Amino acid sequence: MNRLAILAATLTLAGALAGCQDKSPKQFIAEGTIYGAQGQKLYLEEVGTGNVLALDSVVINDLCQFRFVHDGTTYPMFYRLRLQNGASIPFAADSATRISITTGTDNFSGGYTINEGDPYNHQIRDINLLRQRTDRRIDSLVSEHMAGHLSLQAVRDSVDSVCIDFKHAMTSHYIYVDPKSPASYFALFQRKGEGAYFSAEDEGDERAFAAVATAYDSYYADAPYTPFLKDMALRAIARSRARRNWARSSEAASIGKRIETIAFPEIRKRDNKGIERSLTELSRKGPVLLSFTAYSAQWSPMLVSLMRKIHDEPGKLHIYEVSIDGDSYYWENAARTLPWISVNDPEGMSLQVYNVQELPAFFLIKDGQLKRLSSPEEALR
Repeated sequence: MNRLAILAATLTLAGALAGCQDKSPKQFIAEGTIYGAQGQKLYLEEVGTGNVLALDSVVINDLCQFRFVHDGTTYPMFYRLRLQNGASIPFAADSATRISITTGTDNFSGGYTINEGDPYNHQIRDINLLRQRTDRRIDSLVSEHMAGHLSLQAVRDSVDSVCIDFKHAMTSHYIYVDPKSPASYFALFQRKGEGAYFSAEDEGDERAFAAVATAYDSYYADAPYTPFLKDMALRAIARSRARRNWARSSEAASIGKRIETIAFPEIRKRDNKGIERSLTELSRKGPVLLSFTAYSAQWSPMLVSLMRKIHDEPGKLHIYEVSIDGDSYYWENAARTLPWISVNDPEGMSLQVYNVQELPAFFLIKDGQLKRLSSPEEALR
């Protein structure tokens, strides 16, 4: 074999070896120490697509240490470390991530530190801790209301203020600063229970959804959650345009250009059993409390509790509730146990008809007349 043949064979072998190395999976490492957790099981779960996917588990050793090694991705994916008691720590990782965490079982989710990790994981920790503090503040306000120390309106105003402050922190420090960062995506989808802090239904949130969706479509188009993110952004933008169109047309409606000749616009939707429910027909049976709500909102459980009390009051007050949840799961799940009429309007068309700019909203229909209420209790007066 001459020198040229030897060189060609050597280059071919080197290329083959390089090809094999390129195809080998790249992995991320999540490790650390959890004081007081020796012998307990720790789970690694993927949460990036909205569903929880169990990936691996380890038993924490006698030195309270753990280590996960898992195949990574070319885009940021979102994970959590979860103890058996349900407490969890969120983080993001790609194929080059190595993260080291120290915490203890006494304050696993709220007292952890990141010893080694990408800057965005330090930001995810800050976002997570701020959301926990915000959650506790809202719970405290609800407790004050349940104890009779705060009115429903006062609680609503305070919760709105707390949520606005949290969302401002998310947009000004993360989302608008670097929308392609995993921390920005994480910030955008913070929740309290079943309620989301950022919503396609809320005025102004469309800018945050659009910023992150545009960045992720450019940088991480192959990520499995990017299509969902783009859909959320388009829905938020469509809702915002619908609100602006209604505002422009409201002046014309106010000078008598309405087609409706009745005192209140009709709503005719199907309930969760598929039965068509007419607001006009219900009003013929007596006074009606018309409620516009979103069961996915953080204030929804408190409102449902109040509405149950109103429903149980003696008298003939009927309730017709319109859910504006884009995800019908929240509506279907809540409507199963509600003793009043509940229908879903995911496109929010009824909001435009009734000029509702903020949820929840309430109206009383009595003797064919429509009256806007500041709180549902006014319907009993």
